[in-house]
Amino acid sequence: MVRVINLWSFIFSLLCTALFFVTLQHPLLLSLDFYGTVVIFLMSIVGFYGIHNWTSALRSVLTVVLSVALIIVNGCIMFVGDLFV
Repeated sequence: MVRVINLWSFIFSLLCTALFFVTLQHPLLLSLDFYGTVVIFLMSIVGFYGIHNWTSALRSVLTVVLSVALIIVNGCIMFVGDLFV
């Protein structure tokens, strides 16, 4: 079960990255991307229990790094951007 969470969290983190680039054209989806990325980050932390070899470890680390980067960028856009509106 945890091995499946590890794989799906990686796939969904890639989808959240693609959704981020869609939000450049449609900014209303930014909050959806932010909250989805937070959920994917929590799933990726659970996915650390499914590490059995170096590929799953690399996938878990990349998922966490990608999720944290998206959370920081989305958070800055959402919270700092609201200050100037």
